Amino acid sequence: YKGEEEPLISVPNRGLKIHKLMSGKLNLAIISQSKANKDNKAKMLHHRMTPLENNEWIKPLPVELDDPVGYDIGDIPRACNAIQSDWQEIGLNRLTAWNFSRAVERRMKAISDGVVDRHAKSVDILLTGCEVSLWMAEQFASDLQKAFPKLFIRTASSNKLLGLYGQGLSVPCIGFPMSEKTWELDEPLVIIVSHSGGTFSPLACSNLLQSMTRNIFVVTSEWDTLVSKQLRQLFDDKEIISSRIFSTDIGVRPAEACSVSVAATHQLLTNIFEHLCGVIVGNSNFRHASGAIITENDLKTLEKLNRMNVGALEEICGSDRHGLRLPKEFCGEEKELRNLGDRWAEHVLEGTKAYIMSFIYIVVTVTIGYPLISGIATAAGLTTDWAFYITRFVDSLIYFWLPQINILILRLLQGRPLRHRMTARTVCIGDCPWVAQAGEAFLSKLFACSYSIAGLNVISGNPADHLVHRHTHRICRGSLMVCGRPDGRLSALTSLEATVCLSVNQASSIQSLGSTCESVTIGHNPYKLPLSFRGIFLDSHRPNFLCETMLKVPDRPITSGSVFSKNLLMQGVERHHRTSRKTSTTSPDMGWDNTSAVKEEALKRPHVARRRMELNEDAVSAAASSSANRLRSRGSLSIRGSIKQLSKSSRHFS
Repeated sequence: YKGEEEPLISVPNRGLKIHKLMSGKLNLAIISQSKANKDNKAKMLHHRMTPLENNEWIKPLPVELDDPVGYDIGDIPRACNAIQSDWQEIGLNRLTAWNFSRAVERRMKAISDGVVDRHAKSVDILLTGCEVSLWMAEQFASDLQKAFPKLFIRTASSNKLLGLYGQGLSVPCIGFPMSEKTWELDEPLVIIVSHSGGTFSPLACSNLLQSMTRNIFVVTSEWDTLVSKQLRQLFDDKEIISSRIFSTDIGVRPAEACSVSVAATHQLLTNIFEHLCGVIVGNSNFRHASGAIITENDLKTLEKLNRMNVGALEEICGSDRHGLRLPKEFCGEEKELRNLGDRWAEHVLEGTKAYIMSFIYIVVTVTIGYPLISGIATAAGLTTDWAFYITRFVDSLIYFWLPQINILILRLLQGRPLRHRMTARTVCIGDCPWVAQAGEAFLSKLFACSYSIAGLNVISGNPADHLVHRHTHRICRGSLMVCGRPDGRLSALTSLEATVCLSVNQASSIQSLGSTCESVTIGHNPYKLPLSFRGIFLDSHRPNFLCETMLKVPDRPITSGSVFSKNLLMQGVERHHRTSRKTSTTSPDMGWDNTSAVKEEALKRPHVARRRMELNEDAVSAAASSSANRLRSRGSLSIRGSIKQLSKSSRHFS
């Protein structure tokens, strides 16, 4: 009993009649069920089942494959391209988007008109899910909150929502600022993210939250899932379109390690983000009520990058947007990534191979009765008894150190470091939170059924936050570290890249016996960190931003007499670069001018030039010359004015 106005029953049943007993100290609610006959029970059971045959709303079960994970990775470009194509056409996702936009408009109108009370407990948009789905929902909510600061956007695990609102005695969310008193769920927009559409807690939340709001939508893999069935109960004859299901349409994926399901869900959430932003930005009242930071130009740029991203996925995954395998000459990035994977596989499997080599040596030498040194001595004609004591002593040492000896032999033959620790490997993944967590889940699930001798440890962290504090004390000789590296050539990411590079350098500087971890960075900036083992540089498939164009302008031929001179421009850009990176604590040789490295990389892989979508060099040169002529006529000697004029003349390609 929690008071006169708060009966201790679950939220969905609080609309039932409450009977007061024991002088009002006991609240009793009676839930009655009709006595249905057998036919009604059978009908209800059939209604709850999902037909697997002759059902156009679900994908057929996949065929058995020897490598389902590899197949899923190769299917990522096709899946993302199919989602984008479906979003551009009149498909079911567009119908759901139309219904979703109506719900957004109703909520925003209520906010702008002052119908909805605004306070700290308000919840405008609620996202929920479990594990990987929750991590992507958290990133979605983070981006949305930054775009619209005045909206109240919340994320919570489906298990927490069930424990808080779905129990008679609520489960306290220890460590989280969530309770029935801190959140007011008054007709919020709810987005449930669940790839399978049948996970227990998101499925239960789809039923639980119907007592609080009708604006519930789900992001799932098929149209006919268990969550979809729950939401179809919200159908209203007054609504022209009542679709509430966003589908990636990739169907069931039997591989436990999530790959294509994560990429497809992220792609669909990106489209939903663009659509939601378009609805709010397109109305001046909504923009003011939400405090919109994002603009129409930002959305246009985001949409352009979204479409071009499929081309980048093709080179990374080695398959095109139609699901066909790309020729080898167009798979440079995939080959480089797989070569690194092969090397790390040798690190992990060296213990297993040394075990097999030791087994063969022991069985052979014990069976024939001639260990290595004693056998050589006998073959050489040694007959002195005391000498055999020495040979047998050496043979006993070989038996004792045999695993280590075999590991050293393998490392010598394969050209790998000799001073790495001879133990189970640890892989540290560094990136933004949802990518690092998803990568950790993917890799650990791949090794979930491995033998202990061929297993590894997987840890993850955010290199811009807690990776150094949580994991660098675990770094040792032979640890494997892979870190996503932002492109610091973009002014908005310069400080972030410096922070990430500092974390990688700090982990790589932990040495013992002259050896350290094997760190690898993956990103677009073609500059290898001096302390890292390798840098994998991904090709860019988008037009350059203005800051990138400014970095390339000094390499254009410019007249020596022009006030828009090369040296003056370089000084101005360098001054701006130092200012934007004043918080960096990395070494100064992390220069901003990486044009020569880019050219060398392009010469190594000429096919990239045909596929890369860069600025037209003539357009850049013409823009620079035009700016120089105008500045010469005005007599301006200001770097700030030069950059301003170049910016104006470069609008058509910035």
